[in-house]
Amino acid sequence: MGFFRDLRSVQQQTRDMTPQEYRGMGGLMRLSKDGMAQMSTSLGQMQADAQKAQHLSANGRPGTATITALRQTGTFVNENPEVEMDLEVTVDGMQTYPATHRQVIAMIAAPQFQPGSTVPVKVDPAEPTSLIVA
Repeated sequence: MGFFRDLRSVQQQTRDMTPQEYRGMGGLMRLSKDGMAQMSTSLGQMQADAQKAQHLSANGRPGTATITALRQTGTFVNENPEVEMDLEVTVDGMQTYPATHRQVIAMIAAPQFQPGSTVPVKVDPAEPTSLIVA
């Protein structure tokens, strides 16, 4: 009988040391809902980015951009880094202007994305700082 009493005592100590939000199925469900909300937000952002890219690909004004600076953001998608690029954008009929753009680049394409490199872009005519590297 002493063994079961000791086991019950250890279980009670564990309950006492566990924060309330992690106890029982209700806590697990709440954590799961929080995780789902974050995942839903990320998914929504990815869908919006994809729609923007599709719109700019079809309707954007073509131009070129010279990469003036390049930084990794620390985010990876399928083991490919997301980078933030400072650009000098040139579009026919407009003055050259600076823009900052974030994009995931394939590891194999990384050598093409270096300061001083020129890349093709598609620019939103209504909002010139909104662009994609084409």
